[in-house]
Amino acid sequence: MSRGLGDVYKRQVGAWVAVQVASSIFPGIGVPESAIRYVWIAAVLLFPVAIVFAWFFELTADGLKRTPPTLASDAVDLSLRRTDFVILAALGVVAGGVAWQLSSDIRAVTDDGQVVVRGEIDPNSIAVLPLENLSGDPEQQYFVSGMHDALVSGLSRIRALKVTSKTSTMRYAGLAQPLPRIATELGVAKLIEGSVYRVGEQVRISVKLLDAANDEQIWSDVFEDDIRDVLRLQREVAEAIAEAVHVVVTDVDAAGQVDPAAYEAFLKGQFHVERFTPQDMAAAHAYYQQAVELDPDYALAYYGLSKLCAFQAQAGVISPSQARENCLPPISKALALAPDLPEAHMGYAGHMTWQRYDWEEAEKGFQRALELNPSYAEARLFYAHFLGIMGRREESIEQANRAIELDPMNPFTQGLYGAQHWVIGDTDGAIEIIEHTMATNPGFGFGFDVLWAAYHETGDLDKAQAALVGLLRMSGEDHVGVRTLEDQLTRGSYLAALIPTAEAIVANQEAAPIMPTTIGMMFEYGGDIDRALDWYEIAYETGSPDAPYLVSAKGSTGARSSPRFIRLLREMKLDYWADRYESGS
Repeated sequence: MSRGLGDVYKRQVGAWVAVQVASSIFPGIGVPESAIRYVWIAAVLLFPVAIVFAWFFELTADGLKRTPPTLASDAVDLSLRRTDFVILAALGVVAGGVAWQLSSDIRAVTDDGQVVVRGEIDPNSIAVLPLENLSGDPEQQYFVSGMHDALVSGLSRIRALKVTSKTSTMRYAGLAQPLPRIATELGVAKLIEGSVYRVGEQVRISVKLLDAANDEQIWSDVFEDDIRDVLRLQREVAEAIAEAVHVVVTDVDAAGQVDPAAYEAFLKGQFHVERFTPQDMAAAHAYYQQAVELDPDYALAYYGLSKLCAFQAQAGVISPSQARENCLPPISKALALAPDLPEAHMGYAGHMTWQRYDWEEAEKGFQRALELNPSYAEARLFYAHFLGIMGRREESIEQANRAIELDPMNPFTQGLYGAQHWVIGDTDGAIEIIEHTMATNPGFGFGFDVLWAAYHETGDLDKAQAALVGLLRMSGEDHVGVRTLEDQLTRGSYLAALIPTAEAIVANQEAAPIMPTTIGMMFEYGGDIDRALDWYEIAYETGSPDAPYLVSAKGSTGARSSPRFIRLLREMKLDYWADRYESGS
């Protein structure tokens, strides 16, 4: 064996030792586990360099010396060196492939396997960690949570900043983790820590800005004011942070006053609506209604009522026709009171998409919301769904990836991200993302509808059966659909159980409503195309929020090639999909 190649093997051992040392020491000193990946990348990328270096030089007792030329008597070594060139070239190719894969993984996942899409970290990217409640009163937690939300929203309005969503940062509440690790997981350059202290009508907010990579404080300040000026106070804090980050503030709205009692009622409504249970939805409605009664000009409270209405429709608490009638007035009021409120434009766009099927107005709303708040992750994801429904696949992917960068740790965002993959036709990707989200967030039920359709369409009927049971249980453990399906499964197969279960749901639809599209798909998957199409038409006529997604569910029994279905798509002005199904593509 040549001495140059022997030195290569020594360097291989050295690289392996370096990686092992990094794996053992890094976690103990608070270095993110992802840093070990960088050690691997360095080892792999430098390997070809070491090969070339070792070929021409060797380390001796007298120092670094050039490898002497091969002697004529070393004929065997010469042959071996030629073979070595082939081996080394192959190893170089392998090294490049491994390096690419490792670097891709860094951009695609966090340390704990969360599904994220991440490129280079923007130096103006920032995350606000959960604020500490210094009031000594647990009952004030809703207020602290509201201030956290307001601070994130205020910073998000500054277009030069890239702000991580509140929902992704909430997972770090009460956890003692090294800040560099948190920043790596969130993909941000800077972090905000802070606290809220409230006594009576006085509010004090303490904040500090940290360089995440070095865990060094850049800036800190304390802000204090009367709760009646809380909106101005929130704006002041956001502008001060922006100045500390050295970005130009040009687009934070002028802040006005709000009735303190109305503001508190709104915060309590927000606190409850995020829990997404029937009891919490009822409480949220009472608080939002109280807020608008106390302050009839409070735009955010009207937005809260509209958002709650949409949630109730999606959860089946109210019927699609009730949602179409009840969700628009409060969002229209919010827009009239605050034409530059991003939430209001997003709410309007959502209503136009999933209740009215007015695609032109919907896109205007999404674009305006994102113009006002480029860091609005939820709006980007819903816009991604809209674009997928329109058949604009590449644009949908772009918006979804940007959204997941902004809100990588939120299971709701992850669920929407998975559903977006289903909308654009990536069934396997949808299954992978939603399965992971539900596995890592016990009790999270979002995504059963997508999984049911995706499993059925891929032929995994055992999993389709389990997903359908989970979907129906979202309407109540004792729902007639759950009881009927489980009874039917004891008598026969999953496929045989679909139509009897759908018939039982239809018979009890007024008392215990299920989405018309779900009923239609049960009939379709069971083989009754005519009744499936009946319910798809009902979904459209009543403004069911799931009706636009019919373009994504491919079915398995030919409903989508039916002239009735194609005619329905044209009535919904979904000509892109009508043309595709009509041509059989």
